[in-house]
Amino acid sequence: MHKLLHVALIALLICAAGPAEARAGLFKSKKKKAAKEQLAAEKSDSTENKGKKAYEKLLKDAKTYKGMFNVHVVKDKYYFEIPKNILHRDYLLASRVSSISNNKDIAAGQMPRSPIHITFSADEKNVYIHKKRTTTECDTTSNMYQAFVRNYIDPIWNAYKIEAMNPDSTAYVIDITDLFVGDVPELSPFRESNIWDVLMRKKPLTGSLSSSKSSIIGVKAFPQNINIKSQLTYNADGAFTATLTRNIIMLPETPMRPRYYDPRVGYFAERRNRYTEEEDGIKEYKIINRWNIQPKPEDLERYKRGELVEPAKPIVYYVDPAIPEKWRKYIKLGIEDWQKAFEAIGFKNAIVARDYPTDDPDFDPDDIRYSCYRMITTPTQNSMGPSWIDPRSGEIIQGDVLFYSNIVRLLHDWRFVQTGAVDPDVRKAVFSDELMGGSLRYVAAHEIGHTLGLAHNFGASHAFPVDSLRSPSFTQKYGTTPSIMDYTRYNYVAQPGDKERGVCLTPPDLGVYDIYAIKWGYKPIFDAATPEDERETLDLWIREKAGDPMYKFGP
Repeated sequence: MHKLLHVALIALLICAAGPAEARAGLFKSKKKKAAKEQLAAEKSDSTENKGKKAYEKLLKDAKTYKGMFNVHVVKDKYYFEIPKNILHRDYLLASRVSSISNNKDIAAGQMPRSPIHITFSADEKNVYIHKKRTTTECDTTSNMYQAFVRNYIDPIWNAYKIEAMNPDSTAYVIDITDLFVGDVPELSPFRESNIWDVLMRKKPLTGSLSSSKSSIIGVKAFPQNINIKSQLTYNADGAFTATLTRNIIMLPETPMRPRYYDPRVGYFAERRNRYTEEEDGIKEYKIINRWNIQPKPEDLERYKRGELVEPAKPIVYYVDPAIPEKWRKYIKLGIEDWQKAFEAIGFKNAIVARDYPTDDPDFDPDDIRYSCYRMITTPTQNSMGPSWIDPRSGEIIQGDVLFYSNIVRLLHDWRFVQTGAVDPDVRKAVFSDELMGGSLRYVAAHEIGHTLGLAHNFGASHAFPVDSLRSPSFTQKYGTTPSIMDYTRYNYVAQPGDKERGVCLTPPDLGVYDIYAIKWGYKPIFDAATPEDERETLDLWIREKAGDPMYKFGP
């Protein structure tokens, strides 16, 4: 009996002790977990505090420019604060010569190299700048897309150590100084060699950067772009100094719908290769360069009814005050001659000319957001109209005309040689303002045509029979050519007495082909959902003019 009671008591003690020990173990586990969580919280808090302290320490005495990226300047260091949420957006990085000590190859106002299409990415240590691939693409619904992605990654161009995070950990801070004062070939003030150098046995200027004589001299930050001005000195044919304005501009999140190129109409175009299983082999095609001209949403129905409306975003050209005032009004007329072409497709005031603003401190002709008609004083007798595009869509985002001052000598000589036999007004050493102004207006219209995306149409003048160029009624209506994008100059077919009869000796303000080409490239096609859907309408517009040599494009 005593033995039984003893065993029962032991069993009872074991039963009583078991749960207590288990509870003790549970409490110990909870305590351990709580301690671990507290340690993690302290560590996290420590990391955040450490990051915040690093940010505050790094930028303690910084001067900050707030914009798309905040730019912090600490002594001679320049830091970008790049928000995480816009890292993967598309950007253009461009470099323009603002002033220069040797204009042998490049003049102030030019971009020696094409802008670079870039994007950003990051890991725990670095922020990376990638060069974007745009010329090759793949059908995303195709099985081959997996192989395409493996073979066409966007290469890393530059890497920058993450120096700090902003206090709420939503942006990376990197030292970007070297990009703007380093010897970066893609942002160089020297032009690249070309085929003409080989043919003419010329060697373009080159040189090595002198870092001790180079510095960043200005910063501007805006919601959509950042401008950094650098003064760089090179050892090149003696001392060589250039002031360069570098622009980083954010491209639209949704690209403009491209329009396919057709060789029967003269537009500058971008090549594309598309991998698709819908065709045998790679599909090759081009998209044209053009501005994004669309009606405002509130004017859409009016536009569709055929009313003239202003575009949502007109094309504005700012005319350099360095151009002599007596010529500026003619240049503005040449720019706005293109209004006639846009009015023909339903847009008024689509293209306007303005003076450089004097009351806007943010205006900078070297900012890629502004299209300018620039004066260049060098011995060169030339004018040119480059434009820069969103490479994803062909949308022109900026265009410039470079007006070399000595082109007036070229225009004087052309006019004298080609029409001096029939026009006593050009037998002078110095033309009247009106006579030279008319020639400058023609040059302006021609170069603006290039900035609208139009290529030379060397076949245009072939459309006119020679005897028509001696007809007063014909030349008064059409001038000397159906396209000012031709290289037809003045009416050297005219004979003595023709001017008195009313024969026109000059090109038209705008040719019939030019108006037609703007319609083909710019008129919205609302019933098309894709570039492919536009083809039928675009082909119809060309076939409507088939057989009429005035509308023929000859490259």
